[in-house]
Amino acid sequence: MPGTVPAPGPESAGDASPHGSKVRVENVAVRLGGNQILDGISLEVAPHEFVCIIGTSGGGKTTLLRSVAGLLPLSGGSVHLDGEPVVAPTPRIAMVFQHFGLFPWKTVRTNVEYGLRVQGRVADDTGERVDRLLRIMNLAHCADHYPHQLSGGMKQRVGIARALAVEPELLLLDEPFSAVDAITRELLQNEVLELWERSADTTGMLITHDIDEAILMADRVVVIAGPPGRIALEVPVDIPRPRSARSVRTHPGYPQLRDTLWNALQTGETP
Repeated sequence: MPGTVPAPGPESAGDASPHGSKVRVENVAVRLGGNQILDGISLEVAPHEFVCIIGTSGGGKTTLLRSVAGLLPLSGGSVHLDGEPVVAPTPRIAMVFQHFGLFPWKTVRTNVEYGLRVQGRVADDTGERVDRLLRIMNLAHCADHYPHQLSGGMKQRVGIARALAVEPELLLLDEPFSAVDAITRELLQNEVLELWERSADTTGMLITHDIDEAILMADRVVVIAGPPGRIALEVPVDIPRPRSARSVRTHPGYPQLRDTLWNALQTGETP
């Protein structure tokens, strides 16, 4: 069973009852190529909660996220979104990948519009919605550029804008900031948090290797140990929002929280 380290202050969003869960992962197991990647993962995410999942390489973090997205078959257990089983990709879930996944023959604008067009959701306000996202993500000046004309950070902004354009109920992010420089990474973190906070209907799950990133962005941090992947620890982040990298590092609860997560990553065990 995963351990939970209590934190002072208000009850965490992650303490919602099963009946109030947006996402419910129940005893999920995944085998790929004869290897057991996940073994008995159970996790609940409350509506509009932002959960970060951290762990060492090969522990099954990305496999868990792809399972939640309906992209991988399960060898055991189940995934539910609002009580409905997720057995295949659904327009209610959007995923941002580590390596952009942009169409090189499409412009920034048409890449962002892509999900809406595939879902047949192009409407009179589509252009306005796309323009708003381009402005928020600082992409308006390059709306007609192609991916080869963009920096890594700009490409990732396009991928994030494309996911948000469909207004997903569940936003899944698989290490979306790992391929950019430190300054761009912090800017992107702030932009994603701002967009998530504005959208009360969107729940977020982020995979990261970075403990500080997880503390900055999460309502709750889940540590995955493996292989095979299992939940070693769940910790609520009791630091007020809105947050910045500076406000997190100067918060009195930060050192103990970071040490707890670091120790769980090193040992793969619940303290």
